[in-house]
Amino acid sequence: MINEERKTDHFESNDDFFEQYLKPKRFNPKFWVWVFMAISTIILGYYYKVNVIDKMINPKELLASTQLVQVDSRWVVGEKVDTPDFKGIILVPQISFKVRNVGKKNLEYVYFLGIFRLVDQAKTLGEGFVMAFKKPLKPGALSDERIVLTSKFGYRASSKIAFVKYSKGWRRAIVEVFAKAGTSRLSLLKSFYVSQRIEGIPLDIKIMENMTDQAGK
Repeated sequence: MINEERKTDHFESNDDFFEQYLKPKRFNPKFWVWVFMAISTIILGYYYKVNVIDKMINPKELLASTQLVQVDSRWVVGEKVDTPDFKGIILVPQISFKVRNVGKKNLEYVYFLGIFRLVDQAKTLGEGFVMAFKKPLKPGALSDERIVLTSKFGYRASSKIAFVKYSKGWRRAIVEVFAKAGTSRLSLLKSFYVSQRIEGIPLDIKIMENMTDQAGK
């Protein structure tokens, strides 16, 4: 009789043991917090990939997508100077252009840099930079705005006309146009000669020199 009671107790304890695994468990709040965080991380990661990483443009794509059109260059008055030592103007080189997006991705927040130097010198004359396309430039589109890059340094003269009159020492300048987007490195787009034309004076300096020579004959 005693043995039968012990056997019955043994079977009851086994039933309790298995019942712990057969009953559905209730997860504690920490478990659900971790589940929510994991799902949120996956969703945010996918959103970042689709809206940021996939839209990023690498240097090779940027070069292939950026076409410079309607390019114009000239010299402009960068600064007016009135000091005891000098009174006049500083003429600086400038280039402007529009951009056509010939690539497959939007061009957005593109940084343009123009490095100006004289043809016979390796030393930089000056730099100009601008951030363009806060509103994305879509594939196939032409920018409404002109990108204008102006050097900070140039030639001193008492006036534009005086500079033209004594322009024999005026050396040609070139500009190298670079671009970058996002965290990509600067890439050279193209190099241009800067026209020897002064803003406000309609004729190219070479034409004016020819006219002066003919008048003197």
